[in-house]
Amino acid sequence: MKSLSKTQYLYISNDLKSRGLSKGFRTELLDHICCMVENQLTDGKPFSIAYKEVLSDFGNEGFEELKQTSPVIKKQRRKTISQILASGIAASLFMIVFGGVDAQEPPTISPLDHYKRITSNFGKRYNPLKKEHDFHKGIDFSAKTGTPVQSTASGTVISVQEKLTGYGYKVEIEHTEGYITRYAHLSKIIVKEGELVTLGQTIGLSGNTGASTAPHLHYEVIKEGEHVDPLGYLTAQEDYMEDKVLDNQFD
Repeated sequence: MKSLSKTQYLYISNDLKSRGLSKGFRTELLDHICCMVENQLTDGKPFSIAYKEVLSDFGNEGFEELKQTSPVIKKQRRKTISQILASGIAASLFMIVFGGVDAQEPPTISPLDHYKRITSNFGKRYNPLKKEHDFHKGIDFSAKTGTPVQSTASGTVISVQEKLTGYGYKVEIEHTEGYITRYAHLSKIIVKEGELVTLGQTIGLSGNTGASTAPHLHYEVIKEGEHVDPLGYLTAQEDYMEDKVLDNQFD
């Protein structure tokens, strides 16, 4: 049997964790799902397809069986379902478990782990490269070239670009509920198009490629085709300091 890689295991674990399941329920479910995915991988299927099919099959048959036979899940079943309903995530959870959709989630963290200085906000601003006011579709983080950039949610890489114009080296990741995140002006990209990534996984290194005059990370959040302020999706907004805009760090 082909074993899951560490990244694949963490992807499944983080996905189940993001659904608000209790630890005992999640652990039991993780073991069963991982075993089923490994069987699919042994048959030669790609991880993304194997996981989707397992969630579908598991939801239709295995989940009901597990609820009846597992002591942990049997004990936690009513409490967990009540918590899910009360928290308002019932629809997304049951789509994941019973419907077999992709295991993804909206963005929730900063793309930079240790850097909190924002040098350009979302919205209208003066662009020194164009020498006019325009609309900034994301936010810019001050970051030295080579700073690890992480995915702000689990998802699927839908675009990888390595150009020396515009966004420069860029990665786009698709998440659930119509979300897409964009990471631009990277110096290096370490993921591939079609790859599944987990929350907090390093996807590249910050840089100064494209239409950029100083090292920084340009980060965008797109909701159902519309750009929204990424600041609203940072977990601890009070930790982020809005500095005076630096003219040499616009993109």
